[in-house]
Amino acid sequence: MIVAVHALTGAALSRLCRTPAQAFALGFASHLVGDMLPHRDLDIPEEALLLGAALGLVAAARGPGSNEFAGALGAAVPDIENLVGRLRGIPDERLLLPTHRRHHGPRTRGFAGQLALAALSLALVCGSSSSG
Repeated sequence: MIVAVHALTGAALSRLCRTPAQAFALGFASHLVGDMLPHRDLDIPEEALLLGAALGLVAAARGPGSNEFAGALGAAVPDIENLVGRLRGIPDERLLLPTHRRHHGPRTRGFAGQLALAALSLALVCGSSSSG
């Protein structure tokens, strides 16, 4: 899954948490679930640009100390393993996270599902109700 979509999903789910630490942990767990959905990834420069935009939106909407920002970071952190693996040529089978070992589960050609999930998550994050 595109790491920005992971981040936005983690941010949206973190609205259920009471503390940033809980939000980070829930975001991390949501990453593993997201990796099991059929999806495709982008190249590293596009992934980095979109992640920066997603984190910027969450920080602007909720603040860098918010549960939402912590959830976004927690959801994005697992893909550091993918980044290092891709840059260093490490085979998927040698990665630590089980969902990364089989290279993110089934593939799909389009991005419609990820775009829909990102839009829904962004709407929840930017909604008017308070966090935590």
